[in-house]
Amino acid sequence: MIDGLSEQLIDQGWQSYFLIRSERPLRTLNSSMWGEGFGMHRLLMNRQVDKRYMSDDPLAEMHAFMAAHEISPDETAALLTSAFLQDRAFEELRLEDGTRVCCWVTAGLSNKARAGKTQEIAKLYPGTINTILVIDGQLTDAAFVNAVITATEAKTAALQDLNVTLAEGEPHATGTTTDAVLMAATQRGTAFRYAGTATQLGYAIGRTVYVATTRSAAAYFARMNTDELHKVGKA
Repeated sequence: MIDGLSEQLIDQGWQSYFLIRSERPLRTLNSSMWGEGFGMHRLLMNRQVDKRYMSDDPLAEMHAFMAAHEISPDETAALLTSAFLQDRAFEELRLEDGTRVCCWVTAGLSNKARAGKTQEIAKLYPGTINTILVIDGQLTDAAFVNAVITATEAKTAALQDLNVTLAEGEPHATGTTTDAVLMAATQRGTAFRYAGTATQLGYAIGRTVYVATTRSAAAYFARMNTDELHKVGKA
């Protein structure tokens, strides 16, 4: 774990959440609305909800949830998922210069999608692979965006190698319908202007995301297979 970071899973069934705490604010880039875009946050959260979760005002609902658990919305960048947080996977890699990259992934694959594929809009439903990356380095805004590209490519590569297809005989999925990425950097140590696959930082991002996605997806499939066996046993 990167110095100054700690992690905690609060297991409360469908109200569970996973929290990464930093002693100092992190520079963040979040694709979700809770701490959206670029910002400075000390807490990174991945919250589990029921698959039937609906809210007319998800921003207000999330802030109410944080308040009820004594979590400061102003200090928190958050993601939402219906995937089991117990199936999250973690991977870490250290570069030669000492820079460390940490990645957490929760993969739910009930609503697989392929970007660019023609399909009916009405058949698109929420389904999430959440990726959280923390980099112990200094990133420019461009490097943050570059890191998102690299992380997305690694996630898709993992799904391809796992042979995750939209359906039997159909093309490989590139992700699910509501995937989210939360990037964070300590803004100390080595400075990075790029994070593509030709760079050491990009290599570390790609490897950690690929491995964590693969492990979390494997946990997802194991859980689904167990559920199916239970159903057969009850029949």
